[in-house]
Amino acid sequence: MAIKQPLQKNKGTKKTAQKFAHSLEYEVIANLVLQQYEKDDEIRFDLLWSISPSDRASALASEYGNKKIYQLLITLFKAFCISIPLPKSKTLNDIRINVCACDLMISGLEEELSIEDFILFFERVKKGKYGPVKKCLTHELIKEKFEIYLADRNAAFARLSEQKHTELKALGPIERTCDEPKQIGELLKQATVIEMNKRMRG
Repeated sequence: MAIKQPLQKNKGTKKTAQKFAHSLEYEVIANLVLQQYEKDDEIRFDLLWSISPSDRASALASEYGNKKIYQLLITLFKAFCISIPLPKSKTLNDIRINVCACDLMISGLEEELSIEDFILFFERVKKGKYGPVKKCLTHELIKEKFEIYLADRNAAFARLSEQKHTELKALGPIERTCDEPKQIGELLKQATVIEMNKRMRG
């Protein structure tokens, strides 16, 4: 008995240390994302859209495989769950996290989200931006809040597109700096005539 007690204690301490390190690593990454893509507690969607398509979740999934992105999202999700001040029985277990992460990933790929989008979403849920999480954390609740994030993102995109359209319209008609486009058949015909002239001169 005297041997088993220290072993149990050390095992629990190791598990707690790993959990703390995992949470700390996530917090460092999340803070960097917040510093870059939030201003006055508002998301800078214009900067999110400036992220190269090759760096978004769909492109990364194509390059590294869906499984890699899925595992990354699960890691972020677990770190998020650790940060929610709820009893373990009131939050998602590993199986439900996996299922919910799959749903988020599918929506994220369809919406061309970046990994930064997911981190911003998790952080805003933690801040209660989409309503408080008081009693429990469920799959349905996460999906509901994710839909709010997507709606805000799409609304901001619509406003930005309208703003750019208004700015271009204010510039007036743009003068062409080249000739009117020609049909492909006409271009081929001209190329044939030029080639025939070269042969006759030769």
